[in-house]
Amino acid sequence: MSNVPSCPAPVAVSAATVPAQPVVEPPVAPSPAGASRTWSRRIWRGGQVTESCPSWCASTHSNDQDGDLDDLVHASTEAVMRLPVFDAEEGALAMPVLAAEVRVEPYSEDPGRRLPYVLVEPWQDEVMEALGPEELAAVIGQVRAHCDRLDGVLARLVAARAEFGVG
Repeated sequence: MSNVPSCPAPVAVSAATVPAQPVVEPPVAPSPAGASRTWSRRIWRGGQVTESCPSWCASTHSNDQDGDLDDLVHASTEAVMRLPVFDAEEGALAMPVLAAEVRVEPYSEDPGRRLPYVLVEPWQDEVMEALGPEELAAVIGQVRAHCDRLDGVLARLVAARAEFGVG
């Protein structure tokens, strides 16, 4: 018996299974106006502290009633795009791509995290943490440049299909 894994049988992906546009999820709104955004936290090592959310925080803080002081994270709504990606077993799956949210960790030992920053998840379970404005602008520039290159690939594909007499 060989130790070489067998490849799964190819699965046809058609235009019917892959949407023409990626699915961009609508953002989740922060708590409605008037909702309590101040609460008391019991600190495990002793004491209690009153917390208040910044205006942009969309976190429920449902698990933040007690814990270590530096466990607290305020996070904005997440900007996420779901792109249909081929999976040999499941067909086309809508995978989160380029998810991003503003965060702040007011009690972090890292001074950079005590100021609002962006966490970018380019692909599921891969993160770029604590990006400041300059770093996020650089990421956006790289994504835009890559989209320009993809436009070139699209043009080559259209030309190649035209040679085959199809659109």
